[in-house]
Amino acid sequence: MLNLLPSLLFIAAPASAQPLPTLNEVQFDECIKLAGADPASAVTEASLWTQQGGGYLARACHGYALATDFKFDLAIPMLTEAAKLAEDKGDARAARFWAQAGNAALAADTPDAALAALDKALASQTLESTERADSEVDRARALVALNRPADAEAALTTARKLSPENGTAWLLSATLARRMNKLPDALSYIQTTAALLPRDAAVALEAGNIAIAAGDEAAARKQWEQSIAIAPNSRQAASATAQLAALAASAPPSTEPQSR
Repeated sequence: MLNLLPSLLFIAAPASAQPLPTLNEVQFDECIKLAGADPASAVTEASLWTQQGGGYLARACHGYALATDFKFDLAIPMLTEAAKLAEDKGDARAARFWAQAGNAALAADTPDAALAALDKALASQTLESTERADSEVDRARALVALNRPADAEAALTTARKLSPENGTAWLLSATLARRMNKLPDALSYIQTTAALLPRDAAVALEAGNIAIAAGDEAAARKQWEQSIAIAPNSRQAASATAQLAALAASAPPSTEPQSR
């Protein structure tokens, strides 16, 4: 899989330097890079590596490549197995593999499995703050799907505290607050979101949704039009177009005299 120069394995390192990575670690890094550029090829490479005894690192890359290739249902068991094997070996990356398994399960529309995996990822306390915030955001999505809005709200509160610059956490907080009819919170959250994610079609769409919920049709129209202008071919633009059409259809007929 790799074309390593043999001489690299024999370079002397200073005593204070970190030890050279093992071939498995180097292969894992290369596999992950390949998955980002060519996931289908990475699936093939990782499958062969697994058959050759690549262990949990091979499985982790295999699952990551499958998820990158949108084959989420196949990625879940591979990432789950990688997480379990990494735990058995005492590898702190097990938490990251659990988080990836949870993300894949969420994408596969299996929120129960997603929540179980994400809870295991967070229980280890080994993820960095930004990673923990991302996992809490995914937990919130799963909890919303399971009709547990209060728990989702708590997860998003934790995510915002862990990573105040996480625009997705603020956006989802705004959406959830609107759905829970907490409009002052929704307005506050969407203002922060707009500062973090300027010129974002999803943010403009939600800002319009919050404005219309608050009874401000002019602001809603402006935000939806902005969403369309930012990304005219996006699903957010399609939603904004539908909202504008509904707003126009509900408008009372003009009472102004017609010119003759």
